[in-house]
Amino acid sequence: MNVFQFILLFFICYSIFELLKQRKSIKASSATTEKQHSETEQEIEQLKKRIEILEKIVTDKGYDLKSEIDDL
Repeated sequence: MNVFQFILLFFICYSIFELLKQRKSIKASSATTEKQHSETEQEIEQLKKRIEILEKIVTDKGYDLKSEIDDL
């Protein structure tokens, strides 16, 4: 094995190592992204429920009467 082949082999091994390291990093960030996505979905569902409750309150017929009394 001459010097050129040794250097070439070294760069190939180094490249493979770097690719594997990047792949591991991508998987880790993907897991974090999945967790954040799940948390965001839960928060959106909670907000939808709150909006639904607020819509019921505002569209309630008694709400207009209460607001008119409060305005007096």
